[in-house]
Amino acid sequence: MEMRNAEINDFHTIMSWIKDENECRSWAGNKVRFPLDIDNLLNDIKYSEDNSYCLINENKIIGFGQLFPKEDGLMHMARIIVAPSYRGRGYGKILCSNLLRIAEQSGCQKVSLYAYRNNLISMTLYKKAGFNEVVEKSSGDRCYMVKT
Repeated sequence: MEMRNAEINDFHTIMSWIKDENECRSWAGNKVRFPLDIDNLLNDIKYSEDNSYCLINENKIIGFGQLFPKEDGLMHMARIIVAPSYRGRGYGKILCSNLLRIAEQSGCQKVSLYAYRNNLISMTLYKKAGFNEVVEKSSGDRCYMVKT
């Protein structure tokens, strides 16, 4: 298994994992337009080769996530997703661990992310990875979390 920078052609596979507007919102928030279109998606997620990563297993893309540098040594993790046929088998943990390693190697002091409270699988994964909620930055159904 390996992590590599995402390439534009990878997004056709990643887009195939999102079947409806609710899945799209759960994955990417409300700034990504649905139905997905490759050009809109790349723009909406602010894609670049140095902020987007794929988890590869046996030459297949099985996960995707992004890292965005912010102020004061903070890195923001976003749009974490595992291919539907690989869910429930620990690949989300592997993907997040790899993204955290990349963030650490870039010299960041802490990592943040947003998760929807009703996405219990993600919330559990992030808590086990050491993320804690920052209540004053959370709102409604979105939970802002930080790992230091």
